[in-house]
Amino acid sequence: MQARRPRSPGGARGIRVRCAVAAAATLAVGVALQVPERTVVIDLLGSVLYVCLFTFLVRAVWPSMGAAASALSAFVIACAVELLQLGDVPRRIVEAFPPARLLLGSAFDPVDLFGYAGGAMLAFTVQLALAGRPARPAPEPGSS
Repeated sequence: MQARRPRSPGGARGIRVRCAVAAAATLAVGVALQVPERTVVIDLLGSVLYVCLFTFLVRAVWPSMGAAASALSAFVIACAVELLQLGDVPRRIVEAFPPARLLLGSAFDPVDLFGYAGGAMLAFTVQLALAGRPARPAPEPGSS
């Protein structure tokens, strides 16, 4: 008979719920960013939120994936979509189904790649906080 692992409050169900809430909050902020006039900063924040949203959704579906793996996978997929914009595929999809522009974008912008990297780092850090773990272990008292 195998010993059962004790359930922790940060278990799969807990991280699913917290990541789903984080995804909803990220989406709300992203929608709010559609209101002000488009600027480079707004576009960059949109790129950051794009990766955060995808990271939180991935982690809500697969909580065992882990913070680093989910953030990295979201970053890679976002970069792949951005690089697809160098070709004609996204434009054709958006012509056939205009709401796809929200996922596929409209034109390649190398600045977005930096936003995706920032989004992956932010999403990783937020996931650690959601799991109740610090990004770095706290130093031992009295250690130098």
